[in-house]
Amino acid sequence: MRTGQGPGVPSSVIAAVSTYEDAQRTVDYLRSYGMDAARLEVVGAGLRQATRHRTVPVARLAGVGALKGAALGVLAAVFTTLVAETTLNGLAVVVWGFVYGVIVGLLWGLFRGLIRNRPEATITQTLPTSYEVRCPTDDLPVAQTLLADAADVEDGRVEREVIANATTEHKNAA
Repeated sequence: MRTGQGPGVPSSVIAAVSTYEDAQRTVDYLRSYGMDAARLEVVGAGLRQATRHRTVPVARLAGVGALKGAALGVLAAVFTTLVAETTLNGLAVVVWGFVYGVIVGLLWGLFRGLIRNRPEATITQTLPTSYEVRCPTDDLPVAQTLLADAADVEDGRVEREVIANATTEHKNAA
């Protein structure tokens, strides 16, 4: 969540939660009681790198390639029937375009599946292990008061356990 705060504005952590949805619920709760959303921010903390091995089954790549090839072949055949003089009727040209498109698309999908779809190909992402809800230092007492009272209020706006646990997690971490 982009806050519009400049780099010189000091901010303090008011809640620390494990998922982004919980952090967003905390921000929504604070907004519902009048805090300015532009002054609240959700920041990923405890960054770690996650590596995934991405492979797609060869049969699926071949099937998708065949469908794309068929569509492209039909479009090329329709264009050919509109522009060029042929000895075949229009339907025969469209059928042959479909057949050739399926064959070329299938071969292209097999090529991608067998050559380019290597198990060594990995995707590395940087992911946060937790999320912090931050606000400027001058709004800190108001936010702490609202979050401290969150466990006592039962108005159904957000899950109170998440917010109550967020404040205790932050106190334990500090």
